[in-house]
Amino acid sequence: MTEKKKWDPERVHQEVYDARTKMFVVLKVLETGSLKLSDHPEWAILIKPLLNELIEYAQGVSAMADKEPDTRDRT
Repeated sequence: MTEKKKWDPERVHQEVYDARTKMFVVLKVLETGSLKLSDHPEWAILIKPLLNELIEYAQGVSAMADKEPDTRDRT
């Protein structure tokens, strides 16, 4: 049985970093033309809703971050 990892700031940071890296790779692959969405219409159909969800979730996280008090030292 595997032990579940707790959510802590380090794990959240790693998950966000991994997601950011993966989206960057997808963008670069599409920019280079080595993979064309027009050649894979089924993939294009799947990616649009995924991108919409990513935008929605990012906006939710951003709104929550805006609500958090800024505790950084301003000196």
